[in-house]
Amino acid sequence: MTIANSADNVHDLIARRRRERDRIPRHPVPASGVPVSSTQERIWFGEMFNPGFGFYHVPATLRLRGPLDAGALDRALCEVIRRHEILRSTVEEVDGMPVQRVGDAPTSVLRSVDLGSEDPGSEDSAGEVEAEAARMAADDILAPFDLRHGPLWRALLLRLGPDDHVLVLTFHHIVFDDPSFGIVGREIETLYDAAGDGGASLPDLDLQYTDFSVWQRERLRTEDVRSRLVDYWRRTLDGVPRLLDLPSDRPRPPHRRRAGRFHRSRLSGDAVAAVRAVARDEGTTPFTVLLAAYGVLLSRYAGQADIVTAVPAAGRIRPELEALVGCFINIICLRLDLRGEPTFRELLRRVRHASVEGHDHEEMPFEELVRELHPQRPQSHTPLFQAGLGVRDNDGVFLNLPGVRASEFVPDVEVSHFDLMVDFSVDGDGMAGLWGYNDDLFDPAAVEVLAEQFALLVAKACADPDRPVGDLALPPAPRLPGPEAGDAERAAAVLAERVRLTPDSPAVTAHGSSVSGDASSVASGVTLTYAELDARAESLVPAVRRGAEPPSADSPDPAVWRYARLKADILDGGTASTASTASTATAPIADLASRIGLGIGERADTVLTFAPPASGAFTDAMLLALLHGAHLVTAPPEAARDAGRLRELVADATVVHAPPAAWRLLLQDGLPADRPFTALCDAATTPPGLARELAAAVPTWTLYGERWASARRIDPLAEPRRGVLLGEPLAGTQIEVADRAGRPGATGVPGEIHVRGAATGDRGRTLPDGSMELLGRFDRMFTVGGFRVDTDELARSLAGRPGVAEAAVDVRHDRLAAYVAGEGIDTKELTAHLPEYQVPGSVTVLDSLPRTAAGHVAHEELPSPDAPADEGGHVPVQGGTEEAVAGIWRELLGVEEIGASDGFLDLGGHSLTLARLSLRYEVAFGVEVELPDLLRHATVREQAALVDERRAQAGLTGEEAAS
Repeated sequence: MTIANSADNVHDLIARRRRERDRIPRHPVPASGVPVSSTQERIWFGEMFNPGFGFYHVPATLRLRGPLDAGALDRALCEVIRRHEILRSTVEEVDGMPVQRVGDAPTSVLRSVDLGSEDPGSEDSAGEVEAEAARMAADDILAPFDLRHGPLWRALLLRLGPDDHVLVLTFHHIVFDDPSFGIVGREIETLYDAAGDGGASLPDLDLQYTDFSVWQRERLRTEDVRSRLVDYWRRTLDGVPRLLDLPSDRPRPPHRRRAGRFHRSRLSGDAVAAVRAVARDEGTTPFTVLLAAYGVLLSRYAGQADIVTAVPAAGRIRPELEALVGCFINIICLRLDLRGEPTFRELLRRVRHASVEGHDHEEMPFEELVRELHPQRPQSHTPLFQAGLGVRDNDGVFLNLPGVRASEFVPDVEVSHFDLMVDFSVDGDGMAGLWGYNDDLFDPAAVEVLAEQFALLVAKACADPDRPVGDLALPPAPRLPGPEAGDAERAAAVLAERVRLTPDSPAVTAHGSSVSGDASSVASGVTLTYAELDARAESLVPAVRRGAEPPSADSPDPAVWRYARLKADILDGGTASTASTASTATAPIADLASRIGLGIGERADTVLTFAPPASGAFTDAMLLALLHGAHLVTAPPEAARDAGRLRELVADATVVHAPPAAWRLLLQDGLPADRPFTALCDAATTPPGLARELAAAVPTWTLYGERWASARRIDPLAEPRRGVLLGEPLAGTQIEVADRAGRPGATGVPGEIHVRGAATGDRGRTLPDGSMELLGRFDRMFTVGGFRVDTDELARSLAGRPGVAEAAVDVRHDRLAAYVAGEGIDTKELTAHLPEYQVPGSVTVLDSLPRTAAGHVAHEELPSPDAPADEGGHVPVQGGTEEAVAGIWRELLGVEEIGASDGFLDLGGHSLTLARLSLRYEVAFGVEVELPDLLRHATVREQAALVDERRAQAGLTGEEAAS
């Protein structure tokens, strides 16, 4: 983590306040140790929760070319460690509290490995040596530390040649931060230089890190200090969104699974000069300009005008701390207000004000801030913020030894703490950017585009700071070239030719109840030939031209009416609207037929569709069949839930267009292996997991649009994505994403999907490779408990769960309400698959979901779930283990009335009390329950069940609790 530059007046203000305070007193360190600082506490808890990721390793890797005295370097390092007690400290848990103890000084710290080649002149050998050095450096950086026993640093010297070395210094963040490198570097330089003069030393330090820890704890307990800080941050962060909803490439997992990655970028010298010029004009710093531009970028992607960003702050709030090594760095949460379409200059002033105020109150440790504001402690993301930005003045090289040229050596180590954190540092006349990102969420290509767009926004904003930020346009996304449309033949003309060539071939079979007395109706299971279809349609043309409609939305002969409309369109000269008559050029449907292989082979093709008669998908399914001489079979909706009827219908089909419920039933019942078919699915409603499962058995395509506009072949081995890839547009079809001003959307930035020039209401984005992704619908975006949730996206996720045929999600009683057809869902099981804010508060099981005539979920017809229990609702604990768990909670939290469904954090628990809880369980029940498990099983009942499970695994019997 790096340090954000602050405005000069921020430093002046802080310096003035520093002078007003008393100096930090010196305290002896007892053998029992001293409490850790607030920042150390946050890091300790994070290490306990995410062990082994290397999140909290602070490395520096330098290439040292020149005559290096390894002995002098080793002695200098030993003296630095002797001087700074924090580098001789370890951290262990005592009664559930992390405590730091100071150990003895080492006599030698530098491990050396000779990688020198026997043939140093060989380019191949030199490359191999460098590669091995990079590998060894990465391994050393990521190797775990033992907080309890130490040491909490490592020093490795790799010899590549006689005057060529790589120095790898790695510290655990609990004893070190980035600014400490500058202190260590200066002291090493002084001590190394003095090695030849008898080993002159530096004067002892007046303070040690433990003095700061004790002072900080006491100061934050002071009423006036604490109330000033808490009041400010509570007021400043009141009502902020709980999550910055950046459109990710993959769904957010319930907890972090990977260490993250980096992308490197650069701001040119011209761009940095422009940033500095605007900063001078506004009396602020380049950091503030970059932060304002970063806010614009985040706002575009998240669709939010109220954003919280993390800004690293040095945390050395007193002059006497500036010479100390240790972990002082803090996180400031700055609220960026982009509401009201400000100009960039106006936004810059807002950001400057927020920065000045934030740094004036930076003494509030982030861990304490979280505890005071008491947001629900998330497991899937950091509380309060998910993105941040920092700027530093140096280029990362911190060591200058006599006759030795130091440069950065970059091993393949990538660890990022947050969803998105970018650090900028001086790089010649420009700036180097390091974009750390959570690769659980983002692809490298997406972050690369982010970095490019940031540079463009900076340049445009600085070139015209008086332009509204909404007018700072980004380049439109590239489009995948679609297939040529070919001749714009009318469907009716092609169908007329089909009737002439194959009059006696089966054209339509409708499965459904007949409408008695209607001369045009097709009885259930009765087949019309192409000639019969044409004749019946011809008789309906006059009525269609007068505006007549089918007898009902569920008419069993929709194909006859659709065909009649096509014939009427010919008679009217093609003047009727495409939407109302289904008149269309044949190119898109012909393109789809070519892609899926319709008409190839000796077998006569049969297209089976479950599309509702009033839907555009029915029209396209009819055209797909009839334009290519195939047999259209229409299925009644209830067949999608009848396994026997379903197998009957698909037995003779070569192409099956069906809803998710039918696919789930077919997969559960077993697809007919001897009669393979091509599956067509709706991209907006079919869960991606279900589509991949289906694609493993039969060729599967997803189709997008009310009238099919794109098609994509599903790869069963593809990695899950958060959105739904739409595939290439069908021939003659234009699909694009537009921003809120109607302009072509930028790569990665969500906007509204337009098909054939018409807005759809669908939310989507264009990916870096030019492909398009469906994100959901704008009218299905809701804010629940401070989190923005796309209920369609969540419904797709639920419908992909075992035992669920179809799903819908609404917001009822200010909570998420799920509706499923199938066996139902255990919401507790969902916590292992979904972020906590996406777990529904209720699940209602239905026989089937109500649908509109066009086949969409009729949300207004979904029943209301039971209202949630009143705030004071109390579920009594039951059984020995639950009683024992509740008793331990009462002691730790000081809360008398505790119910079985109460959550530990909701009752006031925090990181330290969680640690004590783990210790108490080990004493009381004889089993170890780790911190991550305590977070994932939050209630009394869940933790009691977890304890019972651990005791059973350990073979423990007898009383539930020792007490």
